[in-house]
Amino acid sequence: MKNYRRVEISFRDVYPALSTTYASHGMYYYPARFIPQVVRFFIEKYTKEGDWLLDPFAGSGTVGVEALITNRNALCLDLNPIIEPLLEAKTYLPKSPPDISQYRQLNNAPIFKPKWSRIEEWYPPEFLEVLEKLWGIYYENPHPLTLIALFKTSRRFSLADDQVPKIFRSKKKRIEIEKMLKSENPYKLILDFFEKSVRNVYKASAEFKTYYKGGTCIARGHIDIVNYKLDREVNHLITSPPYGMAHEYIRSFKLELAWLGYDDKQIRKLSKLEIPYRHEKTIPPIEIHSKTYERYYNIIEKKNPKLVRVYEKYFTSVLGVFERLGSRITDYLAIFVGNASFSGIDPPYDIIFTEHLEEEGFEHVITYVDVIKSRKLFRNRKNASPSGIETEHLVVLKAKR
Repeated sequence: MKNYRRVEISFRDVYPALSTTYASHGMYYYPARFIPQVVRFFIEKYTKEGDWLLDPFAGSGTVGVEALITNRNALCLDLNPIIEPLLEAKTYLPKSPPDISQYRQLNNAPIFKPKWSRIEEWYPPEFLEVLEKLWGIYYENPHPLTLIALFKTSRRFSLADDQVPKIFRSKKKRIEIEKMLKSENPYKLILDFFEKSVRNVYKASAEFKTYYKGGTCIARGHIDIVNYKLDREVNHLITSPPYGMAHEYIRSFKLELAWLGYDDKQIRKLSKLEIPYRHEKTIPPIEIHSKTYERYYNIIEKKNPKLVRVYEKYFTSVLGVFERLGSRITDYLAIFVGNASFSGIDPPYDIIFTEHLEEEGFEHVITYVDVIKSRKLFRNRKNASPSGIETEHLVVLKAKR
C-alpha cells in the first residue's frame, strides 16, 4: 500500500456550533451512533447537492438526516427494522404537535398485546396494562412522532436499565420501578411521562424542520446486508459498520421490536443475522486481499483459535458488503471505523479495509484520524481494552471510473 495518507482531525472542532444531538439526531437513543459532524464533513468536502448517498449500516439514520439538511438524497439500509420508523420520525416535517387527546381516555381504549413471549418479564402488571392501552390507541391512529414517544415511555417503565444499551436488569432500575409503583397514582406517572416525551420529540422534529433543505430519504429495515445486492448506481457510500465483536443491536431493541409486533421467531431470526452469530454458510465467501489482515489472523489464531472464526466472519462479511456494493458507487466510498479489540488484540481496521478495497478498484484518498472525546462506558466491565476505542478513522476512497 503506497502513499497511505493519514491526517489528524477533530470533527467536533470543525463544526463547534453543532452538537451531536442537534436537529432530530438525539430524538431516540441508539448505541454507538454515527455522529453528524463526520457525515457533514464528508458531505461538504466530497459531494454536491442532489447526489445520492448510501449507508448500508444505517443504524440510527444519521446519514439520512444530514442528507436532507444539505439537500442530498439518501438510501439507508439496516438489519434492524427500527430504522424505518426512526427515520420517518427524524425526517418528519411537522405542521403542529400531534394530537394526543385520545390517549387521556384509557377506560375504553383498545388493547395491543405484543406477541413476544417474554414481554411480561420486563414489566410490572400495573404498567403493562397501561402501556397496552397506549399502544392500542396508537395503532388505531398512528403518528411517527407519537411512536417515538411511546418507545421512550415503554422503555422508561420497563425493568430494563435506561443507561445500558442491551436490555439489562439492574438493581438501580428495580428500585426505581418499585418506587414508581408506590406512588399515589402510577398510571398518571406513565401518562405524564408520555405527554412530556411527545413534547420533546415534537421539539426535535420542529428543529429538524428549520434545517431541512430538501432531498429524498429512503429507509429500509430488515435487510440482510451481508447478502444484499444494489439494483442501481449511487454517487457515494458513507457508513460506520459495526465494530469487531460489538454487534448486538437486535438484542438491544427487543422491547421496541416487541411493541412493533415482532414475535419470538422473528426476533430470533434477526438476531441470527448479526455478524458474530451468523452461520458461515450464510456469508458469501470472498478472498481478502490484505497482508495486514493475514498478520492479525495469525496473531489471534495463536491466542484463541475459536476467536479467529469471529475475526474471519467479521472481515469476510463487512468487506464482502463493500465489495458487492462498491461496483455501484460512482464517486467516493467513506468508512468510519475504530480499532475495536478482539480479546485485547487491536487490528488496524482502516488499513485492512484500504488494502482490500484498493485491490477491488478503489484509490485511497486520505484517512482522517479523530481522537474520541466522549464515550459511554459502563462500570464493572472487565474489558481486555478497558479504555475502549481511543481513535476513530474516516477512510476515504475514490472509485476508479
